[in-house]
Amino acid sequence: MHCAMSLSAQTEVFYEEISDSSLVQQDSVEVKLSTSDYFDMLTTPDVLTGAVINIYQDPMVLDAIKKKVSAEAEEVKGFRIQIFSSNRGASARERAFEIKEILVSKHPNLADEIYITYTSPFWKVRVGNCTTNAKAQELRQWIISEFPEFTTETYIVPSMIYVY
Repeated sequence: MHCAMSLSAQTEVFYEEISDSSLVQQDSVEVKLSTSDYFDMLTTPDVLTGAVINIYQDPMVLDAIKKKVSAEAEEVKGFRIQIFSSNRGASARERAFEIKEILVSKHPNLADEIYITYTSPFWKVRVGNCTTNAKAQELRQWIISEFPEFTTETYIVPSMIYVY
């Protein structure tokens, strides 16, 4: 949502033969594409034929891609939005996972930006990977508008976040 995951696609350096038998080097370009960019490229109709690729896959495939990408993520100082914190034992744990289900059921794209943590004795649910406080403010306002039931516990907290 606020921090796109990215994969690298790199074109190789190649040489093109021209009429006088000399070689000309073509430029090498590295392009950062998000996971969704790859899928968008595959599902975009072909310019010449109009053919379309339909992708049917188990959600575990996309999860595996996200895990691979997250292994390449850099951890930096940033901000997240905390929407739940409780020290009420097992009920706090259950509530944290219920909240994640509520968020994902309404906005599945949030799934990879929801963090459930346990720091004795607190269970916490935090959302986002915001690099600036201003972006965190925007995300907080969006969460409050989409999930008003969490308004009273929704606030910005400094966190180590993942940048892709």
